[in-house]
Amino acid sequence: MNKFLVPSIAATLLLLTTQVMAEKSQLSPTDKSNNQTATTRIVGGEEAVEEDWPWMTAYVFVDRPLETNISVDNIAYASTSFTQSPLGNATGEVVDCNLAEQSCENAQNKICLIERGQITFSEKAINCEAGGGIGVIIYNNEPGDISGTLGENFLGSIPVVAVSQNDGVAILTQVGTMATLSVALSTMQIQQDATCGATFLGDKWVLTAAHCVDSPNAFRFKMNVGEYDLSNGAENAIDIANIYIHPNYDADAINNDIAIVELVSSVDAEAVKIAEPSITDQFAADNSIATVAGWGGRQGYAPDEGPTSDFPDVLHQVDLQLSSNEQCKETLAQTFETSVNNTGVTDVMICAAIPEGGKGSCQGDSGGPLVVNTSTGVQQVGIVSWGFGCAAAGYPGVYTRVSEFKEWLDTISNGVAIDQMYDFGRVPRGVISIFELRVANNSTESTDVSFDIEGDSQFSLNTNNCGNLAANTSCQLIVSYSPTFAGSHTAQVLINSDNPNVKASQSLLQGTAFDTANELAGVAGPTNNNLSWFSGGDRPWVVNAIGGVESGAISDRQESVLIALVDGEGTLTFDWGVSSEENTEEGEDPFDTLDFYVNNQLVDFISGEVDVAAYVDTSGFLELEAGLNIISWVYNKDPADPADLDVEDKGFVRNVVFTPVVVTPPPAPIPVTPTRSNSSGGGSLGWIMLCLFGLTFRLRNKA
Repeated sequence: MNKFLVPSIAATLLLLTTQVMAEKSQLSPTDKSNNQTATTRIVGGEEAVEEDWPWMTAYVFVDRPLETNISVDNIAYASTSFTQSPLGNATGEVVDCNLAEQSCENAQNKICLIERGQITFSEKAINCEAGGGIGVIIYNNEPGDISGTLGENFLGSIPVVAVSQNDGVAILTQVGTMATLSVALSTMQIQQDATCGATFLGDKWVLTAAHCVDSPNAFRFKMNVGEYDLSNGAENAIDIANIYIHPNYDADAINNDIAIVELVSSVDAEAVKIAEPSITDQFAADNSIATVAGWGGRQGYAPDEGPTSDFPDVLHQVDLQLSSNEQCKETLAQTFETSVNNTGVTDVMICAAIPEGGKGSCQGDSGGPLVVNTSTGVQQVGIVSWGFGCAAAGYPGVYTRVSEFKEWLDTISNGVAIDQMYDFGRVPRGVISIFELRVANNSTESTDVSFDIEGDSQFSLNTNNCGNLAANTSCQLIVSYSPTFAGSHTAQVLINSDNPNVKASQSLLQGTAFDTANELAGVAGPTNNNLSWFSGGDRPWVVNAIGGVESGAISDRQESVLIALVDGEGTLTFDWGVSSEENTEEGEDPFDTLDFYVNNQLVDFISGEVDVAAYVDTSGFLELEAGLNIISWVYNKDPADPADLDVEDKGFVRNVVFTPVVVTPPPAPIPVTPTRSNSSGGGSLGWIMLCLFGLTFRLRNKA
């Protein structure tokens, strides 16, 4: 069942670190790839009046577009660009590389024509270049144009363009003829694409949904305060300085879905007013009319029938009816024929809908405002968060209840703020991990601060850099995670402020440690002194009967983790495969997956029936740097499997090989027979310098 909060973003490939998954409603689908920023849009509304929304903010990706051109046998074809494509021109014969699942044959100095599907765009481009290709044309495998990215870490160097399915089929008939293609920076002005909505709180602070900014690449986007028409004004977008996601945000259950964003500079604009808790409760009890606004798809759909379409540049709004949480739960429970306690709606949420459907939020305005117009002005009661389908009858939209977070927002923006949560991820037992948390005094007064840790003793603090904080200054608090036993570890960093006028926030620390798995050494791959094995989760990995290792027998909502701790600089290679439940719906989240991480950064995943084969490293993640590197394979399962599931339900890893970089020492100095000098001291000084050089050489090698 598709929730409306997960559309694609062509601007950048988002790779997330390990998330701690919590129990959630059975109605809420799991999002294991989690590589897309969530957004929603307005259905059944109308253009908003610009003057009514001075605090409306767009979370945007700003870029100068790329221009592409293709000509095959002197026939021009319409084309589009891939973000992160190298710039350049190419002229050569067209060669058919089919799906380019391997290095393209006969592609030397030619342009590869490749069909979309099976592997990523970046892998296709790399396989063309590996065969000697000088340019790539990727055509769609279904009607319509392609919109995509080659990824931030794309290592290719040849230009890559896209064409429609019809044009790709036409070019197939011209294989062997000459083609010319180019990718260049556009001469047009910079453009912006809204990913989420937001609201301006005053000074340099913006309010949005946590799921909009829950990504390492969130800082690559900007906030455009007071935006109305996305077709202009991109130059007004402001860079992001800091992002504070609520420490209890649960990405799985989409609970506590709120974040406050600090901009690099203040903005002179009207701020939105946040409703008080009692006022919000009254609005909900009275089923008051509320308005939601955003940019995007105006096409509604029932669950499993999406996605939406028809995205406008001009801000749109629609009036909805608030409901109490009890009414909202009852509606969803009746629709899904389940218990009211199984709807996913919590006390920090508020619902809004039109009973007959046809109006609501959908893909494009997550993070945007739900407001009520009162006698004292507009007050924000909600943040667009999640829902089922878009504007369908019986499926009310669910919003973050902003009033429940007023104190938290005030502490961050007007007190001592600290990075709200840090997850050290999956760590082998005995390995020490260190991270710096930023502590900032956002108040107008100075204060002395001290720190305590409450909870697990596996975490420790170094507070030497943080003591007195003047107004608008910051410091770095060093946190260490040194797990001595396997399992999940959690603690809170508490800040004590000696100034009663300056509030202080706190931070949540998390980490999961894994035990050694020496029985897997020499089985998952050749024995190597630079490589140690660890495993665990709900079930550890075990030896596979025909070679290599396989994930443990886990149930729904569980995971089986395999870790290789690699010590040193070098190259890692491995084979992997999976036999799992697969989601074949285009654009939808995967079901059960085998995920691959490098240093707790999600690099890739596979799902379905995938035979064991060598992993193709198209982005250079397996060129490991010196020091300790944590390589993880995680087989995890979604909330439910069909009764007739006919798969092995396992992930497989084999032939893990680490090849360290061989450091060749410099040649030893060649002894030189000194010549007698008429100088009284020259010869002696030469010998002294030679001895000093040898001493230095020996000391460096000893170290």
